Parts: sequence; C-alpha cells; structure tokens
Amino acid sequence: MFQVSSFKFQERGFTIIELLIVIGVSAILATGVLVSYRSANGGIELKTNAFKIVDVLNLARQRTIASLGASSYGVHFEASQFVLFKGADYSALDPDNIFYVLPDTLEIADVILAGGGSDVVFDRITGKTAQSGSLKAQLASDTSKFKIINILSSGRADISSDTLAPAGTRIADSRHMHFTYEQGVSLAGTLALDFPPFLTQNITFSDYFSGGVFDWSGTITVDGSPQVLRIHTHATSPTSADFSITRDKRYNNKELHIFLDIENIINYSTTGTTTENSIFVQEIIPQ
Repeated sequence: MFQVSSFKFQERGFTIIELLIVIGVSAILATGVLVSYRSANGGIELKTNAFKIVDVLNLARQRTIASLGASSYGVHFEASQFVLFKGADYSALDPDNIFYVLPDTLEIADVILAGGGSDVVFDRITGKTAQSGSLKAQLASDTSKFKIINILSSGRADISSDTLAPAGTRIADSRHMHFTYEQGVSLAGTLALDFPPFLTQNITFSDYFSGGVFDWSGTITVDGSPQVLRIHTHATSPTSADFSITRDKRYNNKELHIFLDIENIINYSTTGTTTENSIFVQEIIPQ
C-alpha cells in the first residue's frame, strides 16, 4: 500500500519592509521619468522660444524695410521678455508695443550689442542694424542649456549654437549655409545649378519668388546620384538678399556651382567645402 504524503503550502502577504522597498523603487523610477520629461520639455520650450526671438527680429526688419507706418522698428530685450516696438527708440509705455513673455523656465541673458544697450533697431532703407551682436536664450534652472541668437550687421538674425544637440551629432558645415548677397534679387532671371561636368539645372527665379521671398527645393540626379537641395531667402530688400542653402554633405557628393543670372555666387566641392566667387557675397555662416 502506498502512502501519499501531503504537503502544506502556506500563503503569506508582503511584509512592511518589502512594501517600503517596492514603494521606494517605484518613486525612484517615477522621479527619473519626470526628470527626463522635464528635460525634454525644457529643450522643446527653449528651441521654440529661441526661434520666436529670431522670427520677431526678422519681423521687425521686414516691417522696417516695408516702411510700415512710415517708421523703423526694433526689438527690446529683458530677462523675462522681449518687445517688438515702433520707432527708433524703445518706450515701455508705447501702445504699439507687442510683448512676448517667456515661460518661467526660460530667460534671456548675455545681451551683447554694438554700442551697448538692449535694443536692436533696423535701418529703413537697407534693413541693416548698427546694433549687431548676440544674446542667449537659456534654461533658468540649467544655464548650460542655451541657444545663441546672432544679429549680423546686415540685419539678419539666426541661431548659431545648439548645446542641446547630442555630442558629436551636430556639425557646423555646408549642410546649412547662410550668406548675404549685396544685390537686389526681385528682377533676377535664372538661378543655375551647375554640376560640372555632368549637367546644369536652370531654375526660373520668378517662379519661386513671391512676397519678397524666394524658396526652391528639389532633388536633381547627377551621374546616378540624387542631390537634395533647398535654396531660399530669409529676407530681401531693394539692395540685398539673405540666402540660406541647405545641402547636406553626407548625401550630396557632387561638385556644385551656383549662379544667379551670370553671377557665380557660391561653389561647393565634392567634400562640401564652400567658396564664394562674388564680391557681393558677404558674411557666410555655416549652421
């Protein structure tokens, strides 16, 4: 006769110590997620507001060039806000002021302008400014996270530094190139993209020029290799145009010469280095 042994299983609940450990680990994980979220959200806010500063500077310049209200315009900077104002001098009580208040997480710092002060005013005829310089938009809680906004003497404004980009992933080179062309472009006829010795692509300038802005983008196959480009202007005046060329050298591997009508304005080598071939091309800045 076989005897079947019976085993007694005892169920037990969590002890207080085990519960505290679980709660502690959960709290640590939740804190890590929250910190990561806040960091990512702060980076997004910083980028958004840095571009808003650039947009408002360019808006003030465009209003000035257009002589809106027969006036010049400028931008005034403070730690917690910036202000689009009408006229040559900023007045806090002017009813025409447009205020842009920064989120509590951000601040403006290190405003360094030619002649001192915290105002950038544009010239009514040329769109240039005597207050060229730079400023920072930064996280109030971590000032090592910032973006630098440059204001050039041509009046063009843009972001030139991005410390939020992962190390080694951002290279200031010919992938994104800005320059000022010291000639009016409203009557330009042809933008020619010459890929020697393979082909030349002619673009009718007026087809892509509207409202004072030129913007063309496309893919051109050169010797079996697609070349992807975007050429546009940030601003134009009767005497100048601020061009931006996006040509990522990781993918564009052909020599390129760019002409505006018969003027050879800028050239790219196969490795992406650039040279200007025109006395009218000024202030080339890799982004």
